[in-house]
Amino acid sequence: MEDLSAAGLSPTEAKCYKMLLQQKQWLPSDLAKSVNETRTNIYKILDKLSELKLAERLEDQKKLRYRAAHPSRLLELAREQRAQQQRAEQALELQAQELLQDYLQVHEQPGVRYFQGTEEIRQIFKEIARAKEEVVFINTPASIDAYGFENAHNLRMMAANAGVHRRALTADIPEAPMDYRLGDPKVLLRRTWFSTNDYNAPVEWGAFDDKLYVISFGQEIMGMIIQNQPIADGFKQLFSMLERGQYLLPDYDTFPRNATKRVVSTPEI
Repeated sequence: MEDLSAAGLSPTEAKCYKMLLQQKQWLPSDLAKSVNETRTNIYKILDKLSELKLAERLEDQKKLRYRAAHPSRLLELAREQRAQQQRAEQALELQAQELLQDYLQVHEQPGVRYFQGTEEIRQIFKEIARAKEEVVFINTPASIDAYGFENAHNLRMMAANAGVHRRALTADIPEAPMDYRLGDPKVLLRRTWFSTNDYNAPVEWGAFDDKLYVISFGQEIMGMIIQNQPIADGFKQLFSMLERGQYLLPDYDTFPRNATKRVVSTPEI
């Protein structure tokens, strides 16, 4: 039996729809016999198929008949189901965050969520774009290797487009922008440079609101978000210490030394 669950049909409804396709019109009583259903159930099924616009009701000489609608309607229903599911997941994600906050306040335990693969890591960047306070993070050029330059740039821009202010420690690499003083304010970024000799691990660290996030762009791409206010605050303090330490370097004014990219409007982070 064909599986039409993607269109929202139960196995019994799918069986009836398939049978409707076998001839131009059906009396409900005849259809009930063909699919081995009671007349009471067949009327319920036909009403459902009619509601989904997969069947049409026809009245001929006071006899009620049904005929199948074009199967292309199945694809329309599948798309509607998928869009509805995506909306439900987005709403659930926001509700889960609120429920998690309530849980943490009562139990004082950090909530930890894990992400694996490039597609799931995108969820971390989407959550960063919803930050209510400033985001601080230590960037790694490995994100470019994982996503490609343009895709990595677009991930960063989600926060900027949402109006989220950020402070970042970023590597002095050829792909970095020379004209960052002009471009960074436009994307709500305050940048502090570091040498790849000081930090070259393929790991990004960051914190926003009451969350600490870690993304590893190594051979296996994975990440996690720890929701706990003391942990997030601890990282923010460590970040500020690192930031101040970089500015105190005697040769800091010579940064960037290796950056070659010129993008005035929206430089890559």
